[in-house]
Amino acid sequence: MKKILILMLFAFVGTAASAQKEISAKTIFEAIDKGQAVDYQDAIIVGDLDLTELSNKKRIKNKGNYEEYKSYVEVPISFKNCSFKGDVIAYKNLEEEKSRKIGNGNINWNIGDGTTYSTDFEKAVVFENCSFGGKTEFKYSDFAERTSFGGAKFSKDANFKYADFKQEVIFAKSDFDDYANFKYTSFKQDADFFDVRFKNYADFKYADFSERVTFKSTAFSNQADFKYAEFRDDANFDNTKFKSGVDMKYSNGKKYVNK
Repeated sequence: MKKILILMLFAFVGTAASAQKEISAKTIFEAIDKGQAVDYQDAIIVGDLDLTELSNKKRIKNKGNYEEYKSYVEVPISFKNCSFKGDVIAYKNLEEEKSRKIGNGNINWNIGDGTTYSTDFEKAVVFENCSFGGKTEFKYSDFAERTSFGGAKFSKDANFKYADFKQEVIFAKSDFDDYANFKYTSFKQDADFFDVRFKNYADFKYADFSERVTFKSTAFSNQADFKYAEFRDDANFDNTKFKSGVDMKYSNGKKYVNK
């Protein structure tokens, strides 16, 4: 009887593993580019998902000696229990480089800040219980509707610098193994960072929390930087662990801390 149970257990594990299907990032990109809603569960995403090159990409007027382009995800996207093997790119900067031949060699130099590409999301965005093996780049992204990264695992840099979350955003029970960049990020409605694990530097400098935010039961293993952050409503830090210090210098608003 014991042997039968063990065999059944291995059969179940094998079935669960085989249930995870591989999806090309190119397939997902093409669906979004055609205006098709994306909804995947228990999938392995292979390749880099670059959302900065959608066909609706527009050049944004700007000052200075660089160009900026914006793409728009116009459909809801949902990924649950998915594994991303490559990078998820909603921001990139291509530094322009020119060269001049002098004698037998070349001299290379950079022109300005390069060309910037970023992506806005006009519908709901869900990456729940997903693992990101590569970088996640959402710098300058606007999220128009509810956004959830609940239970996500970020193995490398997670870049949300200057992102604008216009509705509720959830990062509850997420893990950040590397640099978590929320510098200058704007949270227009409730932000949920309950029970999160920040294993590296957590940068919330100049972040703007318009409504309630919770970091209850969250653990910061490295420096937690909230310098100049704006807390315009309640900020809950109950049972939050700051293992390497926290900087709240020049931050404003209500902050409740109970260690």
